[in-house]
Amino acid sequence: MNFGLEQPPTKTKRKNFNRNNRGDRKPGDFYETPYSMTRQLLNVEWFSTGEVILEPASGAGAIATVLNNSGYSIIATDFIYTGDDFLIFNDRVAYIITNPPFSLAFEFVQKAKQVCDVKFAFLLPLDYLHGSERFEDKIFNDPEFPLSSVWIFVRRPMLGLPLRGDGKYETGMQTYAWFVWDKNHRGPPQIGWIDNREYVLNARDT
Repeated sequence: MNFGLEQPPTKTKRKNFNRNNRGDRKPGDFYETPYSMTRQLLNVEWFSTGEVILEPASGAGAIATVLNNSGYSIIATDFIYTGDDFLIFNDRVAYIITNPPFSLAFEFVQKAKQVCDVKFAFLLPLDYLHGSERFEDKIFNDPEFPLSSVWIFVRRPMLGLPLRGDGKYETGMQTYAWFVWDKNHRGPPQIGWIDNREYVLNARDT
């Protein structure tokens, strides 16, 4: 598989993850994460290179590729291609970084809180912040594993198109953010912005 300028991890299982398809969403909720979006997460959040990062919805390996090239030890799994169902995962990991299937985002967050020891980051639409169920069921209102940061992309990235090696992408209609939960965080979550304007395609890039 051609990953453009990025080099794929040598021991990563690659597939897409999900059990259902709703409306006009792509089959399997397969929306690959542009490489630059993961690199920009690593610029604002710290993860120890001495610990393993789990990528449980690895798809074709977009996030895992960046983590591997950045020197992290990773476990990259998914449901459809190899049958690794994160929702029945029982091992302990220090970190999780993923772009979860949106139709299972609630379940993914709950599972991450059960198996993650330090911190996990999920790429989600910004409007995932609202909802009484997410608040009442301790997705956000959880003193033991609190939401620590929400990093909002200044420009709206288009997910679902073929990845470019330079990490650039077209603009879309959905606002995305990295949601980070950290067991060691105290106090309200931090709201910050990721300036991704340099990665938005313009006429000379196409």
